[in-house]
Amino acid sequence: MHYRTRNIVAGTVAPYSCLHGWRTSAWMAFLLLALAGSAVSVARADALDDKSDRFLSRKMAARPVSGWSSVILWLGDGRQLTSKQREQIRSLGGYVYRHLPVVDSVAARVPNRNVSRLAALPFVRRLSADVTVRKTDEFTVASSGADVAFSRYRLTGAGVAVAVVDSGIRESVDLARNNKSRVVARVDYVAGIGAAGNDGYGHGTHVAGIIAGNGAGSTGPNYHRTFYGIARKADLVDLRVLDATGQGPVSDVVKAIDWVVANKDVYNIRVMNLSLGHEVGESYTTDPLCRAVEAAWKAGVVVVCAAGNEGRLQPIALPLLLNNDGYGTAYGSILSPANSPYVITVGAMKSTAGGRAGDRIGSYSGRGPSRLDFVLKPDIVAPGDGVISVNAPGSYVDGAVGSTNRVSWTEFCYEYGNPADASRYFRLSGTSMAAPVVSGAVALMLESDPRLSPDTVKARLMFSADRWAFPDGRADPCTFGAGYLNLPAALAQTAVATRYAVSPVLSRGVTGEVTLVADVGPLGLWGTGVDGTHIMWGSKSSRPSWHDDSLWGSPLWSDNAVWSVINAGVDLSPIVIHGDDD
Repeated sequence: MHYRTRNIVAGTVAPYSCLHGWRTSAWMAFLLLALAGSAVSVARADALDDKSDRFLSRKMAARPVSGWSSVILWLGDGRQLTSKQREQIRSLGGYVYRHLPVVDSVAARVPNRNVSRLAALPFVRRLSADVTVRKTDEFTVASSGADVAFSRYRLTGAGVAVAVVDSGIRESVDLARNNKSRVVARVDYVAGIGAAGNDGYGHGTHVAGIIAGNGAGSTGPNYHRTFYGIARKADLVDLRVLDATGQGPVSDVVKAIDWVVANKDVYNIRVMNLSLGHEVGESYTTDPLCRAVEAAWKAGVVVVCAAGNEGRLQPIALPLLLNNDGYGTAYGSILSPANSPYVITVGAMKSTAGGRAGDRIGSYSGRGPSRLDFVLKPDIVAPGDGVISVNAPGSYVDGAVGSTNRVSWTEFCYEYGNPADASRYFRLSGTSMAAPVVSGAVALMLESDPRLSPDTVKARLMFSADRWAFPDGRADPCTFGAGYLNLPAALAQTAVATRYAVSPVLSRGVTGEVTLVADVGPLGLWGTGVDGTHIMWGSKSSRPSWHDDSLWGSPLWSDNAVWSVINAGVDLSPIVIHGDDD
């Protein structure tokens, strides 16, 4: 019957209705109902296509007949869910499980069969999948210049609080002051409000140690090597959003960001570190995570994000055939929310023989520009490979790779005396480790001058960064951003941003050249938004400009291969927010 009905609509079996006159009216009524139902279905499908991200669109294209979807409903600017709207969600078999006022949204669960109906509701401005998020994973102090910041300026980050949105922060002597924890507040979105010091995965504790470890666990007459963080007296705020496997939903991260914005003045939270992310599935203008970090930025919090560890084009190295240490380069691999033009996006450098001058990009480090929006990222690179920091003994990471990644007591002790020394410190690599280096650096900058806005902080970090290139001299802003973090130079910077320091957008010309878009939106380019002698984005040079106080010229390069890789499509399966341990 369904086959015949479809063909009647198509006009191919219409004579069938003329065989019996008394059936004509019944058939016409049936056809009208079928057509009406089809129109409603088409309308719902169109609404889903227009309003959903790529994760939901792909999932619903498979027409699942069972199961549930967790979605984030964007209600619109400043709107809250009314009781009538909540009842409409319930009528579809759904329910709201989290309110997200920082992005004017709610998170809801709804049967898969009704996702299209939910999208068709007039009060739903946008639907985004509440996908799973995961973490993104000693030479940090010397290579960043933090040792100079301490010895020359005596900066320690004292009085500045850094929010760590991660897997939790385990208590440690390295994160204490006078035997009292420097973790001044804790909020747990995994096990419920109030759980203290629970880092089942071990990632957040390591990140916190990079930001603010004071080396107490490796200081004294029995130790010949001390492991410091960047801002050794900064306070920490622990917002646990990742579970014991290093995963968690986007809505929990958004809720944590909302908490930071609401409580920033209570704890003097000036910096927020996000060493987590997910594949880009929609524009940053609609992505819930990107909208949340933008709100935090505009509220006065410097947001630092890991670029992600998707910089390898393939998992197996072929050194004789491919660049990037034989892995090939995956351009367009920046994760969300690092694709937001507002935040400071950080790529990871690795140490090689010869000191800082020999440092190279980590092959895994995410490369720009961002997918869909083509925002030039990362903004800066920092030490992130083989970083020694505080361990969380018994955590998932410690159990999984502790035999190879724990720092042996022989590396920092004269003799074995304290059993804790055997598991006190840990090595991890990734942009997850590079981001907290920058977060610690920002804490020092804000201690030096608390008046700095997030935009001025970003401008000074990028202006002062050491221009970096591949060993053969090739410059690549989509790999190195503005360059390698130079904290002493950033502290000496005087430029002041007079508007939002948004990262620029790239465009490809008809002949293949890649250039900066002259107009990145109502906020304009940095060239007219920075008070000082520097020009952030040049527009006259025919090649990359790495001198005369200019970061980049236009065009940047003319490599069609870069653009083809970016536009090759993104694998959205599995749909997860990736972390950065490598």
